Amino acid sequence: MKLSILSTIAVLASTAEAFAPQPTSFRAASSALNAKYKTMDEILALFPEEKPVLINFYDATTEEAIKSDLLTTKALLKERATMVSIKQQDYPELAKLWDADSKSPSMILFKDGTPVKRIYGKTDYMDIITDISKYTQDD
Repeated sequence: MKLSILSTIAVLASTAEAFAPQPTSFRAASSALNAKYKTMDEILALFPEEKPVLINFYDATTEEAIKSDLLTTKALLKERATMVSIKQQDYPELAKLWDADSKSPSMILFKDGTPVKRIYGKTDYMDIITDISKYTQDD
């Protein structure tokens, strides 16, 4: 996981949007942003890859403060996990159902559609990557 600063900057520069689902096609991502999902299964279905999916629920008031670290997290996990950020205000029922409505960010890592790890209130990219690393390694 040793990336040089220049490599990390290049990866970050190529990341179009940290707070949007990134399914296999750009067009699918654009339409996904305008859709309303009722269940976590509907959201997870957007990412059929075999890698784990890290769902990040965040509060709109903390978006700017956490955005840089979450962009870095997403870029560094790119090969091992898919990171998706969802504004708590856009999905209040879903956030509450998954106990992700009171702390920002609240993250849930899904592996094979099953929640395997939760992270509350952490924003430092190294802390997040360390917390989920055992679930994102090749078997």
